[in-house]
Amino acid sequence: MKLRNKLILILSLVLLVFLFLEGFLGNLYFEKYFRYSKVLQLEKIDFISNGKIDYDKLKSYEKNQNALVMIYKNNEIVNIENFYYIKVKTEDGDAFVLLDAFLDNLYSNITLKVENRDLVEITALKILDNYYLPTTLIKNNDVFKDYKFSYRSTDIYDIKGRVEKVNTPYTQSSLGDDFLESLLTIDVLKPQKEKYKDVDGDDEFQLITLNRDGYKVVIFYSFENIKDIFPSLRLYFYLKAILIILLTILIGVILEKIIVNPIINLSKVSEKIANLNFIKEIDYKDKDEIGTLYKDIFKMSEKLEYIIELYKGKVSRNKEAQIKLEESIKLFMHEVKTPLSAIIGFSDMLLEDEATEEIEIINSESKRILKMANTLLEENRYSQNKLILEKKSFSLTSLIELSLKIFESDCKTIDIDTSHLEDVTIFGDREKLEQVILNILKNALEYSKCKIKIYTEEKNSEVILFLENDGPRIPKENIEKIWNKFFSSNSEGRGLGLYISSEILDAHNFKYGVENSALGVRFFIVFKKGI
Repeated sequence: MKLRNKLILILSLVLLVFLFLEGFLGNLYFEKYFRYSKVLQLEKIDFISNGKIDYDKLKSYEKNQNALVMIYKNNEIVNIENFYYIKVKTEDGDAFVLLDAFLDNLYSNITLKVENRDLVEITALKILDNYYLPTTLIKNNDVFKDYKFSYRSTDIYDIKGRVEKVNTPYTQSSLGDDFLESLLTIDVLKPQKEKYKDVDGDDEFQLITLNRDGYKVVIFYSFENIKDIFPSLRLYFYLKAILIILLTILIGVILEKIIVNPIINLSKVSEKIANLNFIKEIDYKDKDEIGTLYKDIFKMSEKLEYIIELYKGKVSRNKEAQIKLEESIKLFMHEVKTPLSAIIGFSDMLLEDEATEEIEIINSESKRILKMANTLLEENRYSQNKLILEKKSFSLTSLIELSLKIFESDCKTIDIDTSHLEDVTIFGDREKLEQVILNILKNALEYSKCKIKIYTEEKNSEVILFLENDGPRIPKENIEKIWNKFFSSNSEGRGLGLYISSEILDAHNFKYGVENSALGVRFFIVFKKGI
């Protein structure tokens, strides 16, 4: 028998057995035990004792059981605060309008906001003695309709008057709307323990009405919430897992002999080929699919050995030329980044004063070329080759002033304080250190709220540059990570600017770091003084 036929036959038998057990046990548990145990839990109420209601226990019961409770006595809903309602003063007396279902079914482009002393006109359905479910609400000539029940024309009551109270429920329950809708079709005050479908016929819920110390306690529970079902299903899943494990072990024993062992041997052959130890013969003799695969791998081994030998010769000739080409490209891209940044900064300012087509072209094309340069440099620049530095003495102050000029358009809403910036000379690669200053300044502009301070301190033969902003402080666990490649707290950032800066500073053997300060976040770099 072919291998494919063996697998189909075995797995089909296992699947049929599993489906049968799954359906039988699942139906038995869900339809019988789970629902029965849930009803027993719901009936165990402890929030009414000696004719008094303990509202803390009531809230705990609703939360733990994921149920909604209505307590009724002397034609009044005792825990009316559990619902979203308005109390309307009419000529005939007070009317309580329950809004949970109405708000859930409301379809309007205008936000419904009802406040005390508002005049309202309401068309409603009566659900209990003096409690109503609105179908239409008119306020200040704005009409709000319940799209589910507004079509009803019988048993309609008109309520006109002024709002005396607006109540928001103490718990935000998703069951309030379904419960109020059930009052239209079910007499919830009679003692019962029944299951019903909601008005839409989609969801099933349990309704329990109990008499306790003169109170009618109506408990409403929906089987829709899967989070409530999961804890009770734990035993079922354990049994199911054990069954699957046993079936898997049985299948594994059967398949090991006819499938697994030949595949293990085939894996060893593949490993030899991966280590360039090409096979010369095969030791699998069966004429099934695995046997065919052995033959194909043997042919592949022969062809691969030939191709590798051919490729080795070509690679040795092309490798040197490829390295030179990559170095030339990276050098060119690095050299154009700084002038491009300046062009973009100045063209941004020109666009604010006079937006001509020529300036827009210069600006957009410069940004496009800079993006290409960044992509090439950031992907490959620091992976293999050590930086080559061209060190000389230059003014740190002029370098910072140039950087601020480049970002002048971004600094308009930020207070840049350079009053304590001394005119000092440092020694290093000016172009690469310019990139460091631009990267750190750009980072500060992205996160600062309204203030950046740039100042220096001289200490013997060293100059310490501080760049401080009032942005959010860096979490302690991220202080060192911000210098890592691809690390960024900004979802739009690439996480390469500070990494590139650290590579340049390490090449100079300069000390640097970042710390949280009283203002916000402070970067510092320790430069060597120039001559």
